[in-house]
Amino acid sequence: MTTPDALSTPVFRTSVNYRTVASAITVFLGGYLLISSLSGQLGYSISSISRNPVELTAYLVLQALFALVVVVAGLLLAAAPMGMRLIAAVVVIASALIVLVTQAVTLTGSFGASAVPVRATFGNAHFMTLLAVGAGWLIVRRARVGWLALLAALILIPVPYLLVLSNIPSVITQIVSLTLSAVVGAGIIAAGRPLRD
Repeated sequence: MTTPDALSTPVFRTSVNYRTVASAITVFLGGYLLISSLSGQLGYSISSISRNPVELTAYLVLQALFALVVVVAGLLLAAAPMGMRLIAAVVVIASALIVLVTQAVTLTGSFGASAVPVRATFGNAHFMTLLAVGAGWLIVRRARVGWLALLAALILIPVPYLLVLSNIPSVITQIVSLTLSAVVGAGIIAAGRPLRD
């Protein structure tokens, strides 16, 4: 027989999909690792590979590969059709390659006067990683209006450049850029469909 106390006690159920939460956390942390590796010395090391120790270049490449593996693992963990997950992974990998090639080529002086705008966009690790990882996340989440959140990544184009022009120390520039990337990245994660889906 059911007691009155049992009837009056509310039962709370959560509908959070923990696979989606794990995917979001993995993608977010992988994005941070990818930004850190692509905004470091990797582009310079590749552009001057003949003058740098091979082991240093190998170490930096392995760091970037590990970051890519984390992001891709997060995307593959998402509850989405495999085709969408693979497309999202390809977008992220292709973007990382574009960043590295752009950084390496602009550092050799091949772009001449146009190097600054190219480096500020396609060679900008913060901007390109946010754009690619964010797009990957929105693909696996089958977002609709959430795609507008990618526009916030545009702030990462002028801010680092303006900080450099203002003679702000590179460490402060990196901290500001990483902080902005974290805020924008969190916004893109939130812009996907609700995590309980």
